[in-house]
Amino acid sequence: MSIRRERRDAVEHRKLILQTAQQLFHQHGVQPVSMHQIAKTAGIGQATLYRRYAHKGDLCMAMLVDFAGSLAERVEAFLESHRSSSPLDRVSGIVDAWIDAIEEQSELILEMESYTSCDSERGNFFLSPLYRFFCDKFSSVFDEIAEAKRSTAIDGEFAAHAMICALSPMGYFHLKQGKGMSTEEIKQHYRRMTEMFLS
Repeated sequence: MSIRRERRDAVEHRKLILQTAQQLFHQHGVQPVSMHQIAKTAGIGQATLYRRYAHKGDLCMAMLVDFAGSLAERVEAFLESHRSSSPLDRVSGIVDAWIDAIEEQSELILEMESYTSCDSERGNFFLSPLYRFFCDKFSSVFDEIAEAKRSTAIDGEFAAHAMICALSPMGYFHLKQGKGMSTEEIKQHYRRMTEMFLS
C-alpha cells in the first residue's frame, strides 16, 4: 500500500516539477531560472527536486524527452498523409519537422548541452528512443530508394545516421548565428543536399 502511494507521489511530483519549470521557462526564459526558484514555486523542498533531477540540464532533458513523443507523432502523421509523395518530399518533410523542433526547443537544448556529454549514457543522444525513431524513418525511405534503383550503393541505416549527424542542433545554431542563415534558407540547403544524395 505504501509503495503505491510513494509511486503516485513520485508521479505527481514529476508532473508538478515539469509544469512549474515549463511555466517559469516560458515567463523568464530557460537560462535565468534556477533550480531553487523551481522548487520554491512548485512548493516542494530542494532535496525533493534534486532527488529527481541532479541539475537543470537533467530537468531540461526530461522536458525534451516528453516533447520527443509529440514530435514523433507529428512526423508519423506527416508520413501517413504523404505516403504517395516522392522520397525527396518525405525526407524533406522529416528534416523540416526536425528543424522546427530545434527552433521550438532551442533554449532547452542549449541548457541541456551545457550539462551533459556523450560520455554518460543518459546524455548520449545516440542511445535515445528519439534517435532510433528518426533513424528508422530516414533509413526506411533510403532503403526504398535503393530498392527502386536496384542499388546496393546506399546503406539506409548509415545514410540515416549521417543525415541525423548533419542535423545536429549545435550545427544548426552555428549556421543561424555564425553564418547568419535563416531557418528557411537552412531548410532549402538541406533539401538541395538531399536531392543531390538521392539522384
